[in-house]
Amino acid sequence: MEPRGRTRWAIGGLLAGGIVVNFLDRTAISVASSSIAEDFGLDLQQLGVVLSAFTWSYCLVQLPAGMLVDLLGVSRLTRIASALWAVAGLLTAVASGVGPLIVARLLLGVAEGPSMVGASKATAAWFPVGERGMATALFDGATKLANMIAFPVLAFVMSEWGWRAGFVFSAAVSVLFTAVWWWGYRDPSALRALRPAERDFILAGGARDADRGGARQFRAALRSGRIWIMSCGFACYGYTINIVLTWMPEFLQRQFHVRLLQSGLYSMIPWAVATVAELAFGGWLVDRLVRRGRHPWRVRKSVLTCGLALGATIGAAGSAASPEVAVCWMSASLAGLAIAAPVAWSLPGLLAPPGTVGAVSGLMNFLNTAATAGGVLLTGRLAQVTGSFAAPFLFAVAVLAVGVALYWWALHPSAAPDAERGGARQPARV
Repeated sequence: MEPRGRTRWAIGGLLAGGIVVNFLDRTAISVASSSIAEDFGLDLQQLGVVLSAFTWSYCLVQLPAGMLVDLLGVSRLTRIASALWAVAGLLTAVASGVGPLIVARLLLGVAEGPSMVGASKATAAWFPVGERGMATALFDGATKLANMIAFPVLAFVMSEWGWRAGFVFSAAVSVLFTAVWWWGYRDPSALRALRPAERDFILAGGARDADRGGARQFRAALRSGRIWIMSCGFACYGYTINIVLTWMPEFLQRQFHVRLLQSGLYSMIPWAVATVAELAFGGWLVDRLVRRGRHPWRVRKSVLTCGLALGATIGAAGSAASPEVAVCWMSASLAGLAIAAPVAWSLPGLLAPPGTVGAVSGLMNFLNTAATAGGVLLTGRLAQVTGSFAAPFLFAVAVLAVGVALYWWALHPSAAPDAERGGARQPARV
């Protein structure tokens, strides 16, 4: 059946826009880190606590957020959450000390908890399996695009008007997105403007529209050994990409003594490379290989594990002799991680039992953010003790090696035999 209409791609663009706004909010603290440390007299270890505050609350709400997405739907939950993004940004801008700053970041973590799991759920509802690679790359690639845009833009705003102005700017963008989301997003079954031919195409291809779950389905998903292994592999990916996200500006400023605006421009380059790599290889290439008859799970396993292996080049960045060389290594690393990401994020929509895409995505992102929170703190500690970022970046290489092993074991061809046909899915067991 040939697709008729492009509404689903407009929805994909809206999901991507929401993730861009999310990561603008998150990135602001990294760009402002040196200024905040100077204002409040923080050392690297104390700064690590401030930088990780968002991650702790974000981590804790992942499982509840995933279950709420399955119970309430993406539309309603995101309406509430997006309004809170702006509130958290404004509270950060007016923080009078470390305590209020940490509280504001904790609130942002709670508010943004449903974002990625909601995008995963919405993508499973709106896109057939044959388009899932590119659709997932759209919303996950938006995380890299956001970093590419956010670092130089926020660095400029903060250089001109101070670090607090950057959070006012991100809050204003959150308000704008909230209005667009209220007007524009519905599930396929509830969007009157969706043409019947396109709705039929979406559903015939294995999309999971109006997929709701309950306690029984959640328990079945959480008993699946394969889902836990997959989630632990994703935590290894998240550990590495998020320490780069959080510490890159600080690393460039401390290791090479570059100025704030210059560090923002340098930081833009790896994320630009990552955005292109994700859309071209993690999205378009995966879909193309599957449509041309290559074994779907061999394609996904190969792309995912090779991407994580390329991500290990982050180990060379810590000992680079110049900021330009460091940026080159970081570009290679983030490109590999970006190629792996859409495959990893597409797995809940393919492997989760009926009604549990949000819950499985929440479990996956819970372990991811737990690893991230520990990684942000550990990176600050190791950099403080050793006097450079070489040791924490090398440790990230070891973490990625574990991730490759976990995914290689989990994604054998029998992982989800019905997924490619759009049939009923049962939890994969080991």
